[in-house]
Amino acid sequence: MSTAIVYFTRSGITRAAAEYMAGALGADTFELEPAEPYPEEYRAVVNRALAELKGGVKPPLAVMPDVSGYDTVIVGSPNWCGSFAAPVATFLAQAPLSGKRVALFCTSGGSDIGSKNPKDLFGGGSGAGVSMSPVAFLIIKDGNVRTIQLAEGNSLTD
Repeated sequence: MSTAIVYFTRSGITRAAAEYMAGALGADTFELEPAEPYPEEYRAVVNRALAELKGGVKPPLAVMPDVSGYDTVIVGSPNWCGSFAAPVATFLAQAPLSGKRVALFCTSGGSDIGSKNPKDLFGGGSGAGVSMSPVAFLIIKDGNVRTIQLAEGNSLTD
C-alpha cells in the first residue's frame, strides 16, 4: 500500500512532523504552497489567515499534488486560528480523495503538552470543512520525539 503525506508549513514544524512520519512509514511527501505566498511578517500572516478563515477562502495552490497513485493520504497543517490553514482546505476540497484512506494531523508551535491530559487540551473539532477526533499526539520539541496514544488499538497503520 502506498502512502502520501501532504502538508502545509510556515515555520517548518509541520514539515518536521511530516518528514518524521514519512521516514517511519516509507511515504512520499508533498509540501503545499499557495500561488500567492504568505508574507514574512507574522502579524500580516495572522491577518491574512483570519480573513481567509472568516471568508471561507480556499486560495489557489502553486501546484496541486498528484495523489492519484496513492492508497493512503495523510494531510497535515499547522493550527491556524483554531483550524487548518487555508491551503490545506484548498487541497481537501479539490484533491481526488474518494476511495482513499485519509488521515489528518495538526501541529502547533506553542507550548508543550507537559503533564496535562491531551484529551482535555484537544478533544476534536472541525474546521476547513473537516471534522476530526484525535487518536494520538506526536510531539516534536527540541529535537526529541514522543507520542501519546489516546485510544487503545489505534496507530498510524490502522
